[in-house]
Amino acid sequence: MDFECQFVCELKELAPVPAIVIRTRVAVSEIGPLFDSGFREIRQVLESQGKQPSAPSFARYYDMSEGSLDVEFGYPVDGNVQLSGRVVSASTPSGKAATCLYIGPYSEIEPAYSALMKWIAENSLEMNGEAYEIYLDDPFETPPEKLRTQIHLLLRED
Repeated sequence: MDFECQFVCELKELAPVPAIVIRTRVAVSEIGPLFDSGFREIRQVLESQGKQPSAPSFARYYDMSEGSLDVEFGYPVDGNVQLSGRVVSASTPSGKAATCLYIGPYSEIEPAYSALMKWIAENSLEMNGEAYEIYLDDPFETPPEKLRTQIHLLLRED
């Protein structure tokens, strides 16, 4: 089945936003449990200070090799946050990115990536190796088939 027609791909300029994150290397098979515990840990840091995220959660994927991922995930924030444990300050990515909206279960996201990579090639662009996903819905409150994920593949800028 050809999913590419379902995705509207476009070029976007990303601006960095302050965030608090956890960065680690994890086996691909363990990403779900890591996100469950890690996002909860980050929320606890915020809630202990009476703060809330300023935008939806995100993950930034730096590298995938031999079945493991170098991933940074967290929430954008306004103002200063006192950090603790694995939670550190960072920012969301900046620069040019190819982007599309995916709607559906996280486990079936691959066709959106394929469509983005094809669009990048057709437009003579080049990826820098990083992916950035923004999770527009709470997976504990939204049925899997309705989860919206904004996918960005960061581009080389020469």
